[in-house]
Amino acid sequence: MQRHPSDRIAIVSMTEEDLDEILEIEKHSFAVPWSRELFHDTLSFPLAFNFVARKKVDNRLVSYANFYLIRDEVQVLNVAVAPEFRKKGYATGILNHAIAFLINQGGTDFFLEVREGNVEAISLYDRLGFKKIGKRKRYYPETNEDAIVMRLKVDRGTDQ
Repeated sequence: MQRHPSDRIAIVSMTEEDLDEILEIEKHSFAVPWSRELFHDTLSFPLAFNFVARKKVDNRLVSYANFYLIRDEVQVLNVAVAPEFRKKGYATGILNHAIAFLINQGGTDFFLEVREGNVEAISLYDRLGFKKIGKRKRYYPETNEDAIVMRLKVDRGTDQ
């Protein structure tokens, strides 16, 4: 198995036309999935950056990710992979792409919240260099779970 299948996917900006496929993945990924309206709002927000990864061979949408970039701070909003494509490196691929892209846009400080019980996601973020910096008590009301707050600080090597 190839760990990072970037040669087999195309990562592009998310569009309205992607939403049917995204919503299908979303409902299989989260206890409280985002609505079409929330994705639509994020797509139209000028400080949002939204990506999808599609398989080159058949154009199937395998993952997506949403971010806000405000000045040099990036908030990771939502990341998901279609159930049949999990544990194949697609989350790593789209996140690496997005992080590099957002660094190019001036992002240096990346933040996210992740369910305390989502061990696989926490492990992924650890591998990408995110560090645990805090906890938000009962952040997820639908499961009463705490959120782990994680941060990735990028040194651009310049005084900006």
